[in-house]
Amino acid sequence: MKVYIMGYLKDSEKLTASIAWSSISLFPSSEMTVPSDKEIERIFRLSREMKLSSVLDFPFYIFSFKDVSRSFTHQWVRYRIAAHVQQSLRFVKVDTEIEGGKPWFVIPPSVLKQGAETIVKYVRTQLEMGRMYRELLKKGIPPEDARFILPMGVKTHISSVMNAEELLHVIDQRACFDAQWEIRSAAYALLAGLYSISPRIFKHAGPYCMSEKTCRGKSKGSCYKLAEKLTRKMFEKGEELRDLLKDSDKDEYVGIDLTGELGYIVSRDVKEKVARLLGFPLELDYRVELYVRKL
Repeated sequence: MKVYIMGYLKDSEKLTASIAWSSISLFPSSEMTVPSDKEIERIFRLSREMKLSSVLDFPFYIFSFKDVSRSFTHQWVRYRIAAHVQQSLRFVKVDTEIEGGKPWFVIPPSVLKQGAETIVKYVRTQLEMGRMYRELLKKGIPPEDARFILPMGVKTHISSVMNAEELLHVIDQRACFDAQWEIRSAAYALLAGLYSISPRIFKHAGPYCMSEKTCRGKSKGSCYKLAEKLTRKMFEKGEELRDLLKDSDKDEYVGIDLTGELGYIVSRDVKEKVARLLGFPLELDYRVELYVRKL
C-alpha cells in the first residue's frame, strides 16, 4: 500500500482559525489579524470538544491509495462527505501476468503468516483467475464483463478528497482494532501524514478509545494499550515527516516507510520455499509507504 497526500490548504490551520474566530468578532475573516499559536490551539481544541463541525469543514485534503484491494475500496467509498475517483475496470485491462515478481493482487498478512504451503495455494488460485480473465479477453469478452472473474484482492488505486471533520471521523472508526486490517493500516498512515502538515487539527486524533476515551469495539478495551502505542508511533512518524518536509524543495513528495508499524515482512526461508514451489520468485512483503507533497 502506498498512501499519497497530494494537496491541502497551505497554512490551513491559521486560515481556518481566523475564519472561526471571526464568528465572534466585529470583523470578517478577511480583515482578522493572524491568530496567535495559543488561539489556533484553542479553537481546534474547542472544535473537537464542542463538536463544532463547521470549523473543521474548511480544511480539505486530497490523497490517493495505490496497490490496495477492491475489498478495501468497497469499504472506503462508503464515506460520502467526500469525493472519490477510482480506477475503472470497465475500461482498464488488468495485467494479470507476474512481471518482475510483483503480484497484481494483495496477499493479506494473515495468509502470509500461515507459511509457504498456504501462500502457494492462495497465489495459485489468484493466478488461475488471472489466466481465466486473459482467456475471456482473448475470446472477445469486454473488460467490463471479464472483470467478474477477478478476485476481490485485485490491486487498484483510488483518489479522494475529504475535509478535516470527515477525516477525524474516519480515523475514529478505522484506527480501531475492530476495523478490517487493510483500512486500519490506511487510517493510521493517514494519521501520520495529516499530523505532519496539520498537527494542531489532528493532535488528538486516534481511535475512539483515545479521541473520546470510549471503547466502541467488541474487545471491551482490551486492545487499548496496543492502539495507544500505535497512535503515538504515528505521531512520532508525523513529526519525522514534518522535519523532512521542511528540508525538501517545493512541489515534491517526501516519503517514509511504515512497513515496520503497519505492514508485514516475510522471512527469507518462507520466501525461498515459496519461490521453489511456484517455480519463480514473488514479492511477498506487505509494505506500507506514506508520501506527502511539499507545497
